[in-house]
Amino acid sequence: MVCIACPLPAQSTTLAMVVKDPSVDNRGKVTISIDIDSDLGKLNEFWSVFPVTIQAPFKDKQKHGELRKLYPVAKYINCVRFLGGKDLTKDDYFRGIDEDGMAICDFSEAIELLNGIRECGFTPWIVLDNVPAAMSAESTQNKYGNTEPPANPTVWTSYVRQLIQTLVDRFGRDEVSGWRFRVGTEPDLSPGHWSGTKEEYLRHYDHTVAAVLDVLPNADIGPGNILDPVKHKKRGWGIEIVDHCATGTNHATGKIGSPMAFFASSYYTSVGVTDERFDNVVETMRARLRQYPQFAEVPVEIHEFGILTENGKLIAGEGTEFGGSWMAHMAKKILDLRVGRVYQWHWNTTKAGALPIPVTHVLRMLEQMVGETRLSAITSQKNELDDIGCIATRSDEHIDLLIFRHLATRDNGQPVSASVVIHGAKPNEQLWTIMRGSLIDRAHSGFMHEMEADRERIRKELGEDADPYSVAIKVMMRHGEKYKAMTGLSSLDEFPELSRNDDGTLQFDLELSGHNVVHLHLTKTK
Repeated sequence: MVCIACPLPAQSTTLAMVVKDPSVDNRGKVTISIDIDSDLGKLNEFWSVFPVTIQAPFKDKQKHGELRKLYPVAKYINCVRFLGGKDLTKDDYFRGIDEDGMAICDFSEAIELLNGIRECGFTPWIVLDNVPAAMSAESTQNKYGNTEPPANPTVWTSYVRQLIQTLVDRFGRDEVSGWRFRVGTEPDLSPGHWSGTKEEYLRHYDHTVAAVLDVLPNADIGPGNILDPVKHKKRGWGIEIVDHCATGTNHATGKIGSPMAFFASSYYTSVGVTDERFDNVVETMRARLRQYPQFAEVPVEIHEFGILTENGKLIAGEGTEFGGSWMAHMAKKILDLRVGRVYQWHWNTTKAGALPIPVTHVLRMLEQMVGETRLSAITSQKNELDDIGCIATRSDEHIDLLIFRHLATRDNGQPVSASVVIHGAKPNEQLWTIMRGSLIDRAHSGFMHEMEADRERIRKELGEDADPYSVAIKVMMRHGEKYKAMTGLSSLDEFPELSRNDDGTLQFDLELSGHNVVHLHLTKTK
């Protein structure tokens, strides 16, 4: 079986990933078994929310084209620090207190920001932070701005209530009812996001939720994403928010319990680290929710997500084939664990001024499978260090297979032979043909390897002490067009040989390198 890569746009290489290599030891062949008659539910679009901490660029229509590239698979923009911002001097809509003790507000900039997001083609979601500096008894300039609680809950409540009423008046109740609201960000990260106590946050949460529900009784609202409850088990108290919402006395209503439409945490990982911790994070949150019948079905989500470091160094996203196979590996976990939403930072999905990278391409592959029926896909090798797997879906007329191999280490490893077997009643009754396919591997990974080589050359040219920012600018000025030409996803113009076994099952073979993703689209033959 020989498959040739036909890259988009023009690149010229062959598809080493599936070329039969006689040096590969087939005695350890991995089997991927796909049951076409199974039904694991519809594949959901978990990746469509992007957090944005600075929303001002959306006000400029001239920037909308670039913003759509920066958030390439987004439908929703989660407006972080919408009420106060990181800079204490930011216009935060709070103008003082009137004679009745209520907040005086000017939400004109808020409306302008939200209009810009909508006109750019996105739906805004709102994070109700930070507390305006002038509303706190002693404001603090922490890493992410003023993180002090409000001095007077009544003033804060009137501020939030007026905001929601203004949104309803401007955009209509039906539209705003479809938005989501979140009370803060990582409240158990002190002092970065919240410098008050746990008790002060719980009070703040109750009053904020009550203010929103006073205007929008059915609002989709919940607490800020907590710190990773596994990694920060000793430090974080965020998981205790569930206990308060279930059995605590509501500080705003005096009743037992507080509404909570979702519960989320952050999850960051590193190159060279396995991701079984993700499973534990999800189970930790879900186990706490299951303790209370009213919250047993509350969606578990991840609101900060990405590859953050390598060997202790901040890298903020991974733009090579490693990131692509990691995204496929994580997508399988997310879907299997029924995680409703996993928010995507722009730095995890694009690089070099909003150019697409393998992570982007994997999400685009998954976009083609949204709404289709997920199939059971069982792999004979299950290993966090070397994960081989498949996300499989079907509709009435076609089957989609996203096959991947992800090594947790940077090393690409040795090729592994894999046999994909499709079984069940349906393949026995019908003829199937592979109609199209696409590929990510070391030889088909975009521009990041080339850009790093260019950076090294320019570092030497400018001197070892050259400012990294100056190096990056010179690299993009000199080679930016080259990188744009290298961003396309490579497609296949020859496909694996699909054969029918005596028992009616369909089968084809692949050889997978260490960081590999293959998307195949099969259709019925008439």
